[in-house]
Amino acid sequence: MSSDWRPPAGAEVDHALHARVSGRGPAIVLLHGLLGSHLFWGAEYDRLADRHQLIVPDLLGFGHSPHPEQGYDTDAHARAVLQLLDDLEVLGPVGVATHSLGTVIALRMAVLAPDRVRSIIAFGPPLYPNDAVAAQHVVGAGFITRLFINDTWMARRTCRWMCAHRRAAATLAATFRRDLPRVVARATVEHTWTSYSETLREVLLCGNGEARVEAMQIPVHLVAGDGDPVVDLAYLRALSERNPQITLEVWPGSHDLPLRQARRCCETVLDRLG
Repeated sequence: MSSDWRPPAGAEVDHALHARVSGRGPAIVLLHGLLGSHLFWGAEYDRLADRHQLIVPDLLGFGHSPHPEQGYDTDAHARAVLQLLDDLEVLGPVGVATHSLGTVIALRMAVLAPDRVRSIIAFGPPLYPNDAVAAQHVVGAGFITRLFINDTWMARRTCRWMCAHRRAAATLAATFRRDLPRVVARATVEHTWTSYSETLREVLLCGNGEARVEAMQIPVHLVAGDGDPVVDLAYLRALSERNPQITLEVWPGSHDLPLRQARRCCETVLDRLG
């Protein structure tokens, strides 16, 4: 399923966040999902750099970005991306394409700095009406999320073992996540208990999807797989009906559309953000 993935190009830089940067022109930012890294967006997306400055960060607390001891709510994540844009001296508003968790962060960026975000396209958007519905859907993201969704001694011990034995944990991740390219799977362990658990709790499980999008004054295009257990399709349809700035497209597929259908996703990004 992941045979089409190839390593991406671009220079890797370290500022407020670790990021891959390439190309010149109006900026496009790609934000990965929970347990992801910039590697999730493979070589297919390098085409975006033909006409744009392409910026692909590791989110705060993940990959090779800083792992502070605390502070992983939605504002902290959004401000870290905005600071990266400042560090890179990006001028003008950016287009943002996201997967899963990145959607919530991009929406918050647009609220905190409305002059910095011109439009958003979101694949597998985790938007829910309340906390209970959020928890029901987020567990569909996979075994690791189901294990860590509750703050238990087993979850803490497992995550801390992974931190202390990063190379062994990466090897295990590549072994058990054969649905992912090996290098992408290995990167799923590049986090801490705090960065993972706080991000899960403060960004994904707090619901309030309507509050996050009801005031959007920029185009927000949602793309959901018809077999994606993480999304609430009925709720996404309701959001698109209430706000003319929000559009919804449903494709055949599950949660990892940007990985499984990279060419189609890239063409959609070019069409919507190019």
